[in-house]
Amino acid sequence: MKIEISHRPAYALAVVTLDADEVVVAEGGAMVSMDSHVSIETRAGKKDQGMLGGLLSGLKRVVAGESFFQNRFTANGEAGSVTFAPTHVGDVMATELDDSTVILQSSAFLFSGPDVTVSTKWGGAKTFFGGEGLIMLRASGTGPLAFNSFGGIKEIDVDGKFTVDTGHIVAFQDSLKFKVSRFGGGWKAFLFGGEGLVCSFTGTGKLWIQTRNPQEFGTTVGPLLPMRQS
Repeated sequence: MKIEISHRPAYALAVVTLDADEVVVAEGGAMVSMDSHVSIETRAGKKDQGMLGGLLSGLKRVVAGESFFQNRFTANGEAGSVTFAPTHVGDVMATELDDSTVILQSSAFLFSGPDVTVSTKWGGAKTFFGGEGLIMLRASGTGPLAFNSFGGIKEIDVDGKFTVDTGHIVAFQDSLKFKVSRFGGGWKAFLFGGEGLVCSFTGTGKLWIQTRNPQEFGTTVGPLLPMRQS
């Protein structure tokens, strides 16, 4: 599988070139175009999960902000390409999993290889994806993984400690530990510093952040939108 990403960072488009009979699994609604000999199969889960397992997998994705069904694209008999794009303005990043795990913010998953399993992860009291509730996504296995953001994506190699505003986090390797705290460590900085909550990562691993904060963007743009007519 070969992945080429163009039109970055605001209107990213990912072209996936598959070898003969190779498969890519994508979020519902992500496909932009494909070769005519590429077939689509829509499922809630994997074949080996059975009907009940597939149903539960689909429901978990809905809770995490993803679609109930996922689409499997197969290049039948010869190489073929499929193009994917996120639903909103932003970037796309691809990484390779090697029997490893990446934690994603809800709705960030775009597509992956068939041996990557995407499930929900309960964030508990430590959750920090502003506006996303307590549910995150957990992508585990071996193969390519692509995810999208709001704004451009910057990859950071953390080795030690690193602090990020919670609204700018897209994904991170699960080798990193994190702790959420108030900006500046006190209530004065938290209330008047304009930053809110921050996340302090420790350990060694990759972290991906987005250049724009969707919650702050919504707060700025929302009052400028015309009121809906009843």
